[in-house]
Amino acid sequence: MDRLFVAVRLPAEVSSRIQDWTETLREHANFKKWVHPQDYHITLQFLGDTPSHRIAELTSALQEIAKERMPFKLSLYDAGVFGASGSPRILWAGVGGDLNALGELQQSVVSRMESFGFVPEERPFRPHITVGRKFQGNRTFFLDVIGKGPEPIQWDVQEMVLFRTNLQASPMYETVGVARLSTIF
Repeated sequence: MDRLFVAVRLPAEVSSRIQDWTETLREHANFKKWVHPQDYHITLQFLGDTPSHRIAELTSALQEIAKERMPFKLSLYDAGVFGASGSPRILWAGVGGDLNALGELQQSVVSRMESFGFVPEERPFRPHITVGRKFQGNRTFFLDVIGKGPEPIQWDVQEMVLFRTNLQASPMYETVGVARLSTIF
């Protein structure tokens, strides 16, 4: 069994901006786990434990979706937390740009994966890039520490990726399938 999810992978320049930002936060924001820069991504759908032999058919389905989607632009925008503001579970970098195109891509993935038996999440889609998990400071976390997030940068989303999670590795996400968005309509 492989623990799988579908995501938008970030270009190296974008990951670098986020990493620079997190380096300035580490002394003020004590999170138990900081995400490896090569693992930054925007999750479209978590699939969970999946038999390895299904990777090919899932990748093929993602490629079918990708053929119907044009590349689009996203940007780093803002930052925030999930969970109690004084002791958050997740620290994230925000996403701006063509959020409609991102939302449509996510809905297409969820709809197609549902036909394979994967249950959609009940929570609404909130695109973000997780950078830290499980605040463990001995004093309260203050949101003003994170500022406005990483320095803004824009990029073209040209593909989505099927990732396998290797929990004991760092980086822990391994690409097992790629679906390039169409440049021809």
